[in-house]
Amino acid sequence: MSFLRDKLAGIKAGELIFLQVEAIAFWLVGGLPGVIGFAFRSLAYKVFFKRLRGFAWVQHGVTIVHSRRLSVGRNFGCNSGTYINAIGGITLGDYVLLGSNVTISSGKHPIDGETPPVFARPVEPQGIVVEDDVWIAAGAVILPGVTLRRGTVVGANSVVTKDTDAYGVYAGSPARKLRSRLP
Repeated sequence: MSFLRDKLAGIKAGELIFLQVEAIAFWLVGGLPGVIGFAFRSLAYKVFFKRLRGFAWVQHGVTIVHSRRLSVGRNFGCNSGTYINAIGGITLGDYVLLGSNVTISSGKHPIDGETPPVFARPVEPQGIVVEDDVWIAAGAVILPGVTLRRGTVVGANSVVTKDTDAYGVYAGSPARKLRSRLP
């Protein structure tokens, strides 16, 4: 029980209640099939997200945490198995497409020193910005503090550790620029 007390030490009661309500609401709509599922999920996201400018075309089985720190533009598509943790704030522009099993997490765990254990340390929030017309392919990971510039394409199973150039195509772990999408 002491590990729970330590882990929850920095979280205010209102935030904890919000996270629980968010988790229950997203669980209720998260597995609904077909067009009805898309509609109910998009409606729930309108209520919980910091901002949702259009319809969110989100498949079942997507996990979103700290949604009131998540801003999403128009024409957002997200495939199943994706995990989005907006603890440090995440902004997604217009026409953003996320493949299946993508991870976007805007918090990091400090690791230097022996004590306290990493588990007991507070998360360090670092925002993520994904500009317009970005495609993040299946299995990619976007690390805290990164900006994906307009038109970026991230290849499958890549790990993005640094900001990208506009209209660049990136792949690998860590992701490196392969080419430009522009002629």
